[in-house]
Amino acid sequence: MQTDEDLDLELMNFFFNYFENSRKEVTEHPEYNIGKNNYHLLSNNAKEASRILTFMGKIFGLNSDLEKTYTFIRRFPIKDYYQKNDIDQLEFIKYHYEVFIHKIHTLLEVKKLWLNDFYEIGLKEEDCNWNKLKTYSKIQMSPAKIIIENYFKSFKHIIEFRHLNTHRAFYMDSDIESIKIDQHIYNVYDKYKIDIPDDYKTIRPRFVVDYQIKKYRKEKLEYIKNGVRIAEIYSHQLITEILKEFFNKILKDEKDLAK
Repeated sequence: MQTDEDLDLELMNFFFNYFENSRKEVTEHPEYNIGKNNYHLLSNNAKEASRILTFMGKIFGLNSDLEKTYTFIRRFPIKDYYQKNDIDQLEFIKYHYEVFIHKIHTLLEVKKLWLNDFYEIGLKEEDCNWNKLKTYSKIQMSPAKIIIENYFKSFKHIIEFRHLNTHRAFYMDSDIESIKIDQHIYNVYDKYKIDIPDDYKTIRPRFVVDYQIKKYRKEKLEYIKNGVRIAEIYSHQLITEILKEFFNKILKDEKDLAK
């Protein structure tokens, strides 16, 4: 599902080369110690590049986590083991979907922390919310503001669901409520080796329940796939914007020094 949409690969490669060259310069410093952390020897721009690289790693990692939820939900492995431990297919899907909604929200939080760091706003992490960040002129003038706001608009319903799930243990999915009951009944019969009544098998055959679960999984996977794609696009947009502004700032500083 990886997409390079809105990610300037040439700019990314240029940044990596810039960072590597900055690290090589440190090795020529008289105070360089191969066995210690030499971060303090980096130039101010190199230190900023290092922080950018750290945040980029977090963003890419979170996008990868989103993709993993898709991978997990696609298959229900070692079925007998899971069911023996009271984990049926619907519980399995629910667990990984909850991971998905939490990672969607975490992406937003990390992006806000990144803007706070990159624009040197200086807010404490616990105070780094959007209502405060968006009041600063550096952010108001940057396209990054639009990227963050569009991300929130796109995932507002998921983020609100995440808040309810986290703070109220709320989870509601109307698509599976009826299936859940039938799945549970069959699980109980199987667990305690009870013969399933013929009339129940006629009313709600197991193959019908299995088909509905398969259909539900397919729909959930399509939903997550679209969410992953959209999240990646916004992440790539923000990374590209930050890198552009970083190099523009370096160029401006060099021009000012040359005057």
